[in-house]
Amino acid sequence: MQLSNEWFASAEETNMGLVVVRGRMGMDAVRQSDRYPVRVEVQWQIVGDDKGMPTDTEAEVIERMMNIVCDALERSETAVMTAIYTGAQQVRYQFYASSVDAFSAAIEPLLQRFGNLPIKIGAAPDGAWREYATMLDKFCDVGGV
Repeated sequence: MQLSNEWFASAEETNMGLVVVRGRMGMDAVRQSDRYPVRVEVQWQIVGDDKGMPTDTEAEVIERMMNIVCDALERSETAVMTAIYTGAQQVRYQFYASSVDAFSAAIEPLLQRFGNLPIKIGAAPDGAWREYATMLDKFCDVGGV
């Protein structure tokens, strides 16, 4: 399945500080395929700078690790990344996965390469991709999904 590489960037001020949102657009075919009914969020807690954004060192490690994870998950068609939220002392990656078990099996060996990481992973059913649609409606002027 061909994945879009078209992303938008936006920002919002929260009670915890500025959060920069990057969202993937052009995912209608993937969304309508029903192949990815589970929303998975990977939350990476950071020390951050005085504005709650990753330090240069944190950003380098996070980007390197998440590129490896995202590439492996998408290449195996286990999950697709749909959003990245950065700020307020964390980086959150949102995926839609084929199943919790498949996501866990694919990500576990990748995470072990990096030792202990300050991350949490959660999952919820979202076959209609409601969270994704909400993000697009809130941050991206594409006329709905």
